[in-house]
Amino acid sequence: MNICYFTLWFVLTLVLPLSSSSSLLNSKTPALYIFGDSLIDCGNNIHLPSGGDSFLPYGIDFMHGKPTGRATNGKTVADFLAIHLGLPLTPPYLGLSNHERNKVSTGINYASGGSGILPDTNNITSLTLDKQIMFFHRTVKHNLPKMFAENEKLEKHISESLFFVSTGVNDHFHNETFRGNKRFAFFLLSQFTLRIQRMYSLGARKFLVNNIPPAGCFPSKAIHTRPIGKCDEKINKGIMFYNKRLREVLHKLQSKLPGFTFVHSDLYGFLKKMQQNGSYYGIVERWKPCCPNTISGDLKCKPNSVPCANRDTHLFFDPFHPTQIANQVYALHCFNEEIICKP
Repeated sequence: MNICYFTLWFVLTLVLPLSSSSSLLNSKTPALYIFGDSLIDCGNNIHLPSGGDSFLPYGIDFMHGKPTGRATNGKTVADFLAIHLGLPLTPPYLGLSNHERNKVSTGINYASGGSGILPDTNNITSLTLDKQIMFFHRTVKHNLPKMFAENEKLEKHISESLFFVSTGVNDHFHNETFRGNKRFAFFLLSQFTLRIQRMYSLGARKFLVNNIPPAGCFPSKAIHTRPIGKCDEKINKGIMFYNKRLREVLHKLQSKLPGFTFVHSDLYGFLKKMQQNGSYYGIVERWKPCCPNTISGDLKCKPNSVPCANRDTHLFFDPFHPTQIANQVYALHCFNEEIICKP
């Protein structure tokens, strides 16, 4: 562990639990419910035929160095959020037996790598957002009542819990072809609104919502640009159009739905900033992935691949996902310094 990483870890460990970017991100939150894609999936896809990222070197820096289904070398942003809230790491819904689900009152992770907002986005290999919400519905109707016999206590639990949603990037790609444009953005936002309203109808009131990351800067895209490693700004421009209107959509929901509150997190701006100023945190490799530890070949992180020796110096772990250190800096910027997370 390098000095920069150790210092950051020390600061996060001591300071994060004592502060928050808003009243939504505080230690009084009873539970954390997570919806989205591979950025925050903690193992649901392991239980699907696709298998997920259930092989080393994924998870190489996570606790005992074993893969958990997280698409990174260690913890995800959702893990750091749970730590910040003083909650245990949220277990994957599909990894729990029904008996275990009847005993979990601190939150569950429904996120699934590859999923999106639309029901046809990788619906064969992942849990669509509709399925994730359906599983949450089961949690509300069948599992949580085992711990909250009185309906008022159940409603209070859900209304005080935090709902972390990070999704939409996979919808922008169809057969690896970018399909983002203004018309598509408005359609996708309308579909996202319907699903947030569905979660609201089940009792959800407090939301932390990530906007879409700059996919044009992912190693999978940057390797094809000239000069190599440069962001594909055509892709980023389409995503920026969606992101700008996402905040407007959340404000409209807040004015329309009684009790609805949200914190908007600028994941896009965070990753772009890290590419420019990551060296402040010891991140010197801003576009090449850690796995594979080469930019030749098909640029895929495969079972038993040998990753870069020092993951703390890389922004990206694989061609699509940030490293643990990047996720940890995200936590610092969101929960402590209030830079990217705005109520």
